Amino acid sequence: MADILQLCIRYPPAPGGAETHVSSLTSSLVELGHSVSVYTSDLYKEFPFTRLEEEEKKKIPVKRHRAYSLKGDLHYVFFPSLLRSLLSEDFDLYHAHSYGYFHMNVASFYKNLKDKPLVITPHFHPEWSMWGGKKRKKIRKLYDSCIAQSVMDSAERIIGVTRNEIDLLSERLDIPEEKVEIIPNGIDPEDFDPMPEGSTFKQRYDVESPMVLYTGRLASNKGLMDLVEAMPAVLKEDPDTTFVLVGEDEGMKEQIKKRAHELDVEDSLIITGYIEDYDVFKAAYAAADVYVLPSEYEAFGIVLLEAMMCETPCIGTDVGGVPEVIDEDETGFIVEYGDPKKLSSNILTLLRNPRMRKEMGEKGRKKVLENFTWKKVAEEVERVYEELI
Repeated sequence: MADILQLCIRYPPAPGGAETHVSSLTSSLVELGHSVSVYTSDLYKEFPFTRLEEEEKKKIPVKRHRAYSLKGDLHYVFFPSLLRSLLSEDFDLYHAHSYGYFHMNVASFYKNLKDKPLVITPHFHPEWSMWGGKKRKKIRKLYDSCIAQSVMDSAERIIGVTRNEIDLLSERLDIPEEKVEIIPNGIDPEDFDPMPEGSTFKQRYDVESPMVLYTGRLASNKGLMDLVEAMPAVLKEDPDTTFVLVGEDEGMKEQIKKRAHELDVEDSLIITGYIEDYDVFKAAYAAADVYVLPSEYEAFGIVLLEAMMCETPCIGTDVGGVPEVIDEDETGFIVEYGDPKKLSSNILTLLRNPRMRKEMGEKGRKKVLENFTWKKVAEEVERVYEELI
């Protein structure tokens, strides 16, 4: 069995989709018998720049490096001590996550020193979908044109979580198809067996049915203003509907509340913030009648898998990897980004049709169990590692 190093910008308890991916993949690889370590930063989140407080020691060795950032709109996270850590230890294979970040550049440089196999999972976001200021997006464009090609060239394999992710990356860089593997995100089905009880969430937050749910960061690239704009049309037809947003605020909460007030729908909106209790968090999916992910861009969207495991039909935007997760008219609906009218129409279609919700929900759970478990993902990644070592 191999000695593997995973490199990432942040790692749980820091929240986020890529963070969940690395943590779940690491745990699954350990279960398959591999020795896996993680090198990461000491950040809890980037916006605002927040360091982790003391954390519980876990079975998987995680080495955190003190992070720094360029100021203001020039935000760019780097942790210089990472190179010293890489030079002091040796692994059979290095797997770096999240395109454009400092640690991936260091891994590429280190690869040229040690000539050990390097795998890259980009979790790619095009520059126009990034959060942060204009200068940060300009830095990314400069990175794309000057640095990125040499970094990606250094990898023996590039794992995309969807075909769309690789296609977008290939519009900017030369990505040889023989290097590419498409291996999706996953979910741990044991977390949703037995099915969470929706009443746990409803009682905690005093929510009645019907309920429309979003989970994720309250960030500018998540399309949440479109969801707020869709609320009046839904509430006109079904005034008892409650819209629930679950997730940590990254600068959008006050803007959302202000617009809800202007539209006179604030009484039908609940913003819970980040929910630490995982059982309560899962119960939110079970409590929901409809799950909505209205993002400007999603490389994949693990939250869709979580909703589908609770047999909740999903509505997502026609962006990134979302159409590779939601089967239109089978497990949910796909709408164009920035179309609150169509979004409200699809929400109402599901709220009015309990049988449709039930059938879509059952198909969604079946699809996840057949295609998107971390065990299956880890076995595919293991196959890639074995080809390279």
